[in-house]
Amino acid sequence: MSEEIIIGKRASSNFFIRMGTMINLEKRLYKLYERTFGIPSGTWKLLPKLDYILLFKTLYIKCEGCSPEDFDNDKGAIYQLSLVYNKNKKIIVHETKLKKEVFELAQKLSNYFKLKIRDSASDRRNPKWL
Repeated sequence: MSEEIIIGKRASSNFFIRMGTMINLEKRLYKLYERTFGIPSGTWKLLPKLDYILLFKTLYIKCEGCSPEDFDNDKGAIYQLSLVYNKNKKIIVHETKLKKEVFELAQKLSNYFKLKIRDSASDRRNPKWL
């Protein structure tokens, strides 16, 4: 039986450097990785006791021309999925411009780890538990 590994990407990745988080679901391990010119780095660590999954929306730092209205209309927004532990510490798993993609991954992780999802991405002023 092959192990299922989730590979999350960071929005700051580019052609030469890929960054993200890998999660081995069966072994409950994670690795923050950086792949430069195809050469991977990072070490596997045991996942801490997780509290919940956080969905968050932010403006990507390179979006210098973006206004707050753009943020509310999703132009230039990045959706972020994090695993929260110790009440306020986060492991950023995935970042994307696609809301549907981050919600689908959150649901998959929620089902696997039996965690609640806190949606701060849909309405940052009124977060909701899913």
